[in-house]
Amino acid sequence: MQVAVSLRPLHAGPYCGDVVGYWSDGVTTTLAIIDGLGHGKFAEIAGKAALSFIENHLDQDVSEIFSGCSDAIRDTRGVAMGIARINEIGGALTYSGVGNTRAMIIGKKTSRLSGNNGIVGVDYQKLSVENGRLDAGDLVFLYTDGLREFIDISLYRELLEGDLDLLASSVIEDLAIERDDAALLIYRKEAH
Repeated sequence: MQVAVSLRPLHAGPYCGDVVGYWSDGVTTTLAIIDGLGHGKFAEIAGKAALSFIENHLDQDVSEIFSGCSDAIRDTRGVAMGIARINEIGGALTYSGVGNTRAMIIGKKTSRLSGNNGIVGVDYQKLSVENGRLDAGDLVFLYTDGLREFIDISLYRELLEGDLDLLASSVIEDLAIERDDAALLIYRKEAH
């Protein structure tokens, strides 16, 4: 598993409400992008509470994680959240999101994955699942609304097959907006 993460707190402050997590048992990889509502200390508390819930419930299916997390973090301001699950052997990917986190698959073609309206920890009406397939070398981008909504991947063509840390830091540096925290997680599918 190859993963890179880049985070940027608002105004280089001490708190970042945008957090990421990734876990793999060698067969299934779980990627999470979380945006605590707003920014600052209470956004970070919400984001870290959601991340902790996910980490402690990786054995559950994604709908159970969203539902349980929403109940567990009700005393926070809530989060936007996206979770991708990847089968490392077959390359199957499933994605679900609530709120304004974003997801893209970059391979032979680029596809955007969508989520549902709502706030985890407050209220969301439904949870949709999108499916995709990854081949060796394909990338998954999960990011918060602290980055511009549409990433023109052609601007980074020379970096796509190289160092993921450099790619992640370049995208954050170029596309982070000035009024919010920002987070980006990039995953590259390895050959099996």
